[in-house]
Amino acid sequence: MIPSAGDPLVTVLIPAYNAGPYLRDTLVSVQQQGIDDLEILVIDDGSTDETGRVLAGFDDPRLRVVQQSNLGLVGALNRGLDEARGSFLARLDADDEMPVGRLVAQLTAMERDPELLVLGTDYEAYGDASFRVRMPRSDRACRQRLVFGSCHCGASVLIRRDRLVASGVRFDPSCAHAEDYRMWCELSEYGRLGNLPMIGYRYRIHAGQVSALFVDEQRATHVRIAAEHALRTGRRPIAEADLRALLWPEPPARVGAVAAGRSLISLTGPLLRAGRAAPSVEGLRFLGRKAYEATAGALR
Repeated sequence: MIPSAGDPLVTVLIPAYNAGPYLRDTLVSVQQQGIDDLEILVIDDGSTDETGRVLAGFDDPRLRVVQQSNLGLVGALNRGLDEARGSFLARLDADDEMPVGRLVAQLTAMERDPELLVLGTDYEAYGDASFRVRMPRSDRACRQRLVFGSCHCGASVLIRRDRLVASGVRFDPSCAHAEDYRMWCELSEYGRLGNLPMIGYRYRIHAGQVSALFVDEQRATHVRIAAEHALRTGRRPIAEADLRALLWPEPPARVGAVAAGRSLISLTGPLLRAGRAAPSVEGLRFLGRKAYEATAGALR
């Protein structure tokens, strides 16, 4: 696909549904990237709050708003894929923020490595909780991580749009609430994946977000995608019970050294079995972090 004259370098795709309280800060964070050659594409997915008013009052000629009846996040994302005009596609959620320097760093890295198809970053949470998450760096590490879960923070990525379109890969409606994970699994067949060692995404933790409202459905879909990806790539799937125990361990009933020891003991079997099913450096690092988080939680 050859970009048409006048098409922007980057499309920042923002699906929005009832994001009025946060949306202006999100849009300002895109303005602060210091890149003029971009479009800010907001898919207003049938919002019923002040989202439309915020968009109407935002003064930036690069902003393009597409309104549709409510189809859900996957429907809004796929509409965005159809509407985007940039050579690169950047993702951002309507209630989160893009730290200054993210797009410049990603574009620079993409220029240096023409084989990179998807490039994400680390991310940090703020709001009701605060923490930083390190994502796997290299293409090899990203592929090893896909056995357990997503190798990207979905809204931190920059994607080469021509190769995305050529692949035919889209967000899968059957994988709602884990649609990003499925997309990276599929796109791994078409190019290199990676993450920059920087915070390129600020993830707002609040009670109304999708991950809080649909957690059970999200986890069930995640487990299914992991098993399907393992089989598709010739690996032995990690048992569902083990994957659930490692990714979402039950919080300890008590805190203290004894509770921490019990948490670690309960994870020993799942850790060993998962390590045998998917032996890798990234797997060891990822599983080790999960074990540490579970035991550390019992010591707080």
